[in-house]
Amino acid sequence: MKGQEKERCLHLMIDILKILKSTTQHEEVFYRTIDLITRVLPCQSVAIILIDPANEYLKIDCTYGISHTFQKQFRRKISTGAIGELIWNGKSIVIRDSQADPVLAQEVQLEQPFGSCVCMPIGADHRSLGYLSVTSDLTHAFDADDQTFLQACADVMGIAYQKCWLAEENLRIDRIDHETGLEKYSAFQERLQAALDRGVQFKETFAVALCDVDNFKSISQTYGYAASRQLLLDLGNLLKHHVRSMDATGRFGFDEFVVLRENTDPEEAIQFADRLRGAVAEALFTSYGIRSTVSVGLAVFPQNGATMDDLMVTAKKALFEAQKLGRDKVVALPGVWYQRQDRPVSESL
Repeated sequence: MKGQEKERCLHLMIDILKILKSTTQHEEVFYRTIDLITRVLPCQSVAIILIDPANEYLKIDCTYGISHTFQKQFRRKISTGAIGELIWNGKSIVIRDSQADPVLAQEVQLEQPFGSCVCMPIGADHRSLGYLSVTSDLTHAFDADDQTFLQACADVMGIAYQKCWLAEENLRIDRIDHETGLEKYSAFQERLQAALDRGVQFKETFAVALCDVDNFKSISQTYGYAASRQLLLDLGNLLKHHVRSMDATGRFGFDEFVVLRENTDPEEAIQFADRLRGAVAEALFTSYGIRSTVSVGLAVFPQNGATMDDLMVTAKKALFEAQKLGRDKVVALPGVWYQRQDRPVSESL
């Protein structure tokens, strides 16, 4: 962006932030932010693509340059490819010339082919909410400053969406998620922060295990809505049965659970996570006797991070690796993974 464009961008962003401060509805912020992007960048299309909490498929929420028919019909799985890395680990996608990387271009393409594309993660409070897709019919249309600008736009969208969600949550005020019987993630965060404070003060170690139900979508399609919700409740009860009174369990996503294992070292944490994985694999859920499995990503304090952000990022990355290995696996990553550039997988079970 040139000097005049940056000045105009700043004024428009200030207007958007005023709206963000004054409302709990995210739609106006979405539309204003897309308008800002199209005013300062050579856009062919802009799309806000969110995770549908009802089924964890991706859906298009708000667009520019994309037909209403395509937007309405769009429904994609969260893959383990580049889009999966984007959703799970916040790894942005930059395609400067689609002809130079046709496979990646095909994966991220929406309605029309493009010359260049940028996809930026949208998230808040450690939750992956979706991503922002911006394309141009020109090659090399977006430089490093443009990418920084687009990430800032995506961050504003994430805050707006989270603010709306929190307003709805405050209406329910309850700390318990009644679909699973576990703590809501906001309540779990308080427990995790308390563990961090104790860990720093008393040199205590603990672990965070992030669990994802491997076959939830197929269960829902096969047995129906009621059975899939009963499965979530049964899984919640199983988790509570396998943790100690000092530990904590929470609902992280639609079919994702998070467990805080207090006073544990890395070796015991891996053993605990694998016992949990095995218990799920052996159990029969609902009156139909449904079998299921979970993938588990593990992060240990202080080896995998000194903050809540570090630990959750590590656990999410480890979970992603467990899914790539074929699911029904436990993966733990090396110490200080979040500080390293290569970030290899340490071990899996």
